[in-house]
Amino acid sequence: MPDDLLLKIARVIGLLGLALLIVSSIGGTLLASRTAQRIKFLKGKTFTYHRTISIVGAALFLLHPVPLLLAHTTTGMRWWNVFVPFTAPKQGILIAWGTVAAYTLLVVTVTSLNIKKMPRRQWRILHYGTYLVLGLGLVHALTISNEFARYEPFRIEEPDKFLLAVVAVPIVLLFPIWRIITAQRLRARKVS
Repeated sequence: MPDDLLLKIARVIGLLGLALLIVSSIGGTLLASRTAQRIKFLKGKTFTYHRTISIVGAALFLLHPVPLLLAHTTTGMRWWNVFVPFTAPKQGILIAWGTVAAYTLLVVTVTSLNIKKMPRRQWRILHYGTYLVLGLGLVHALTISNEFARYEPFRIEEPDKFLLAVVAVPIVLLFPIWRIITAQRLRARKVS
């Protein structure tokens, strides 16, 4: 398979994974704010949808470096470059953001799959790592070169980057703020 096709496949898998994680994050925020219970078309399945979308999104997000490894002649990537931040031969810092996001996502995913074995407060604190994953994933997606060039400036005219900048960035910035505000409101109701 040609390297340029492998790079496109990696990009699509990564963007799809990130998009699903953003949708899941919205669902999780709706669940935490108790808003999801009022959305009738979800019919009490919000948690199931949230978990399923999260697992699929995480799997895609974590699998997206595989085609990059197969496109070695263009990327110069070896398996350790995926796991050790700042070691990639090209775009090392930009790839490192994705590596750190992947490690954070692994922690969030593993603790979420074991939620019943953990104290709720500890799980919640670790689960806030989701917002870090989304932020780092967006930085990684917006700044990395689609052609895997060594040094390429950010180009907003690329359709995927334009869509990310216009749609995903506001969502990723606003939902944590909304989550904090709703958590404070819920805490204030419990106190009064």
